[in-house]
Amino acid sequence: MIEVKELKYPQHNLASDKYLEPKILHLPLSQHTGSPSTPFIKKGDRVNEADLIAKMSGFISVPLHAPSTGKVLNIDSWFHPNLKRATAITIKTENKQKEYTARKNPDELKKEELIKIIKESGIVGMGGAAFPTHVKLVPPKTIETVIINGCECEPYLAADQRLMLENSNEIFRGIEIICKLIEPKKVIFAIEDNKPEAIKKVNLLIHTKKFNLPDAKTEVLKSAYPQGGEKQLINSVTGKKVPGGKLPLDVGCLVHNVATCFAIYEAVYFAKPLIERLVSFCGDALVSPKNVWVKIGTSLRELFDNNILAFKKEPEMIISGGPMMGISLDSLDYPVLKGTGGFLFLGKKNEDLTETTCIKCARCIDACPMNLMPLEYAKRVKRGDYASLSAYNISDCIECGSCAYSCPAKIPLVHYVKIGKKYAPKNK
Repeated sequence: MIEVKELKYPQHNLASDKYLEPKILHLPLSQHTGSPSTPFIKKGDRVNEADLIAKMSGFISVPLHAPSTGKVLNIDSWFHPNLKRATAITIKTENKQKEYTARKNPDELKKEELIKIIKESGIVGMGGAAFPTHVKLVPPKTIETVIINGCECEPYLAADQRLMLENSNEIFRGIEIICKLIEPKKVIFAIEDNKPEAIKKVNLLIHTKKFNLPDAKTEVLKSAYPQGGEKQLINSVTGKKVPGGKLPLDVGCLVHNVATCFAIYEAVYFAKPLIERLVSFCGDALVSPKNVWVKIGTSLRELFDNNILAFKKEPEMIISGGPMMGISLDSLDYPVLKGTGGFLFLGKKNEDLTETTCIKCARCIDACPMNLMPLEYAKRVKRGDYASLSAYNISDCIECGSCAYSCPAKIPLVHYVKIGKKYAPKNK
């Protein structure tokens, strides 16, 4: 893994703001791993906040809800940070905030009821993978260790850190629900050492023992990238290695992001589906970096048009996500998705990224946290030899970007990996 130097960004110390009355929402039907949701409404319909607007379309899928009350303007192709364009439901809102009342006796809910609530609330992994949470919470194998991911290892991003500082009690209530469903032997809250205030907060709550958790402890990890990746985190915390082609449950572990725990809490305690989240807006091109609660579907353009964000200089690059795994965007029309943790606006002139000849230094191999050979993917993709990629375990690549970051020849290795995964034959 790549060691991360102590970096100071203003957004890490800024309390969160709110922008929860957007004028227009663009809600892609594909905001999760698996099959896109299927529209449950039509153009011209009026919907209320939290109404179901798209159903699950398969086992690995989630429903979609209206983040605000308003009228459905269209169901058509729109900008998507990962897919470039995808079918989305557009809603013109009426800025009527719904008041959520506490559910009576949530502690008395049975496992089946809890899973149903989480499933119907459209919750996904909010650390970036966006895997349907209700599927993850019904593992086919015994889970001994639940790991709560509070690492947020990408530079700049601070949404998870602020959530741990501002909503730690709610996160712990969400962890309680996970433990009731999974019945693990222990819970480990993993945080990197560059978040001292969050570590203090979490330690305090663990030591109060007011939450119904088994053998809970905090594991403080050295700040490194990609520490927050599931397999890397499991290895750092437990010493176990998840074999290639296997899942965390195969070594008795389950990993959940802190924002996912918070979303579970809101769904169970207040019957609130996943319709908003905390997002970091960072980078030197902004007048003021911020952490803002926004409704899912809010576009970057609206945030700038309404002076929530402002440029102090023209950005050279806009990135959805962090600088390592994020995706470059070509406009401000892209919306916040369920798995969006941040946007990065860089104003510094980019260095020359012209690809040159590989010097066979093996830095990409040394940097790879999965012990793969990234250069082999680039070589084979360039010559169209997709059939041989599976033999080099291309499916195990987590696309963290460590190889490309380390490459002195500026070879866009992750780019070749993405192409390779698309065309490589699947292992049976």
